[in-house]
Amino acid sequence: MYPQLLQSPLVVSGLEAIGNYHLNIKMLKPLIPSEDSLLHNKIKKCSYDLDRSKLSYTLNENMFHHNGVGLSANQIGINERAFVMMIDIESQETITCFNPKIIKESKNQVVMEEGCLSYPDLFLKIPRPDSIIVKYEDEGKNIFKRRLEGFSARVFQHEYDHMEGIDFTQRTINK
Repeated sequence: MYPQLLQSPLVVSGLEAIGNYHLNIKMLKPLIPSEDSLLHNKIKKCSYDLDRSKLSYTLNENMFHHNGVGLSANQIGINERAFVMMIDIESQETITCFNPKIIKESKNQVVMEEGCLSYPDLFLKIPRPDSIIVKYEDEGKNIFKRRLEGFSARVFQHEYDHMEGIDFTQRTINK
């Protein structure tokens, strides 16, 4: 498959410029099967020489392509401790988290229906803490510590579970 060439004097985000042409580079990857061992083993800390910018771009592109609100690297066959998530569903603002950790969880649990890109058409009731304090690195290896609540807390926990080798079917109350 050849990249598409777009003739334009403007620089378009996510495209590499070649003169007055822009090379639209797609890094779309298929979702790996839910039974793949990469989804069921804890993912180790990110590689030292990882191109974080490229991985962040790939994760974002694939999350939107697969119509998700979060996507972990291992879901597309990449063995790195990283995921992308929508931090705000209305604005569709995303963050990419490298080497994420959950530092503290609230005792208040909320049960909501969740889905997972690795299990198309499966929706389960999952209890999760309604707020968490997390720590993660960004593309530049800057460390962030923040409190997440509601939707963003739920998405972070779901994607973090992927890093731990846990899928949402293991957390359901539907058993």
